[in-house]
Amino acid sequence: MVKIEIVPARKSDAIDVFRLQKEFDAYLQSLTTKKRKNYAQKRQKAFMRYGFGKKRLFYTLIAKKGGVPVGYLCYHFGYDPDEMLGPVIHVVDLFVSSYARGQGVGKLLMKRAADICKKKGGFAVYFCVWDKNKSAIKFYKKLGAAFDKGAPFMHWFIA
Repeated sequence: MVKIEIVPARKSDAIDVFRLQKEFDAYLQSLTTKKRKNYAQKRQKAFMRYGFGKKRLFYTLIAKKGGVPVGYLCYHFGYDPDEMLGPVIHVVDLFVSSYARGQGVGKLLMKRAADICKKKGGFAVYFCVWDKNKSAIKFYKKLGAAFDKGAPFMHWFIA
């Protein structure tokens, strides 16, 4: 059995993350008939600036199987004032390539995020999932996650 390794992404891993993001975009597009906007070029510049620059806003873990990148998870730290128990991690992107699904890669990425959160004194991993992404919902439920129906995710684009 080939070992799955979860490591912090380095700048040199960015091209692999971009490749995986492209696959993720195609997967999400397959779940809807509505045309999704393609922000690939803008996203790549922002990924480099905010993921590896001087004013880092998020971190990325990359999953490698036999040295080949097969998935990634992007996260940042936050705080939940309702619970007041300490830091939380917000997972903003999780993807595992189609050929590596069902092999525990996603579970290992989420476990590593949870371990990082615990090390910082945190207590929860927050994330949202698109309601059309039934396989992701099933995956997260298997981890023990639950929907918080009283706190729907919203966004406000200001630019």
